[in-house]
Amino acid sequence: MEEKTILWLRQWAEDQARNCIFPFWTNPMLLDEEHGGIVGRITLDMEIDNSEPRGLTLTGRMLYAFSTAYRKLGLEVCRERAQWVFRDLVNRFYDREFGGAFTTVTAEGQVLSDDKPNYCEAFLIMGCAAYYSAVKDEQALSIAMEAFDRIETKTRFAPGCYYSNMTRQWEKAEGMGFGSRKNAPGFPEGAVVFPHHLCQAYVALYQATGDQRVAKALNEMLDFVIEPLYDSRYRCFKTITDGEGHRIGTRQSYGHDCEITYLAWKVANLVGTPEQVEKMRQISIQVLGKVLERDFDSYGSLLNGGDLVTGQTEKSHVWWAQAEAVTAMLCGYELTENPAFLEACEKQARYIDQYFVNREHGDWYNNVIVDEQGWRVVDGMHGFDKLNGGKCPFHNSQMCFEVMDRTDSLMNRRSGT
Repeated sequence: MEEKTILWLRQWAEDQARNCIFPFWTNPMLLDEEHGGIVGRITLDMEIDNSEPRGLTLTGRMLYAFSTAYRKLGLEVCRERAQWVFRDLVNRFYDREFGGAFTTVTAEGQVLSDDKPNYCEAFLIMGCAAYYSAVKDEQALSIAMEAFDRIETKTRFAPGCYYSNMTRQWEKAEGMGFGSRKNAPGFPEGAVVFPHHLCQAYVALYQATGDQRVAKALNEMLDFVIEPLYDSRYRCFKTITDGEGHRIGTRQSYGHDCEITYLAWKVANLVGTPEQVEKMRQISIQVLGKVLERDFDSYGSLLNGGDLVTGQTEKSHVWWAQAEAVTAMLCGYELTENPAFLEACEKQARYIDQYFVNREHGDWYNNVIVDEQGWRVVDGMHGFDKLNGGKCPFHNSQMCFEVMDRTDSLMNRRSGT
């Protein structure tokens, strides 16, 4: 029975990538033929709004998704789109004077925001590393390594800890630095969010290069996750901390618990010492066990988040957290062989297939509610848009790639190969 579920998940993930996600994201209407790159916004009704600013986060994520889809699935159209997006990244975003990239530009290429938050710069590194892995473009590798050097020499203030935002010249800046992105979250003064996207970027860079400087940075990030980011009282990771790792506030993001857990477990297996591997294994089992026990609704869908003190949770469900839950539950099964994790993984995947997949236009809806009143698409994180500065194929395509790799590994383990 478990083997049948693993095989179903493998086929479902590849089908999602080939027949649902990338057919939408490779649609020619997404290409801005006048200015280059990808159009600024597409509404739920498939109307183009090209007045929207262009963001580094979206551009780097698109480069990652297209590059990885070409490398793993052999989709030639994704190689073409990756090349198209990389040219845009170099022409409009890359800062030739100070390194790194601008956060936000107009369609015409005028810089709107030149701050350099690690959240956004991470996707410059991740996209370029993935593009290099896919097509061996040396310019992409050079840009990624240059950005890595800037971040490590300018923004790192302690092992595994980085300032959230920097100026164009790589001096410490206030705030989180999301550029001109609409509805950017606000954080208390001095707050730090663990840079899990930077960690993801370093994983991609290390896998592309084997560079030991990147390995060292990843090892330090892993130490920070193990302690002080892990909160043993609540069996989760602190969503927001101060510079020393103390929790700020009581809001908890369940999607980030999922994402950080399987990411840190991957880092442990890539560069961890035996002691780190064992500690991270125990922490992963604790966090994912808590998610399994408490963070899904009665329909099998991951709750977005809630308050640790009041217990109040959000009613709507957001697409990216749903994707992260699939990977995390599969990781839990890998770690424990507890069939409850595999059942939760399958149930979440089937929920996505039933309620999030947009069968009219492709890809997924952003936010839905399913309750006793039925199913409905609702407003929430990233609004209703099919494409905007925060909505792209990063999380759900990454889920597909992760599930494909992890199910292949599980089947190989079962067969003894």
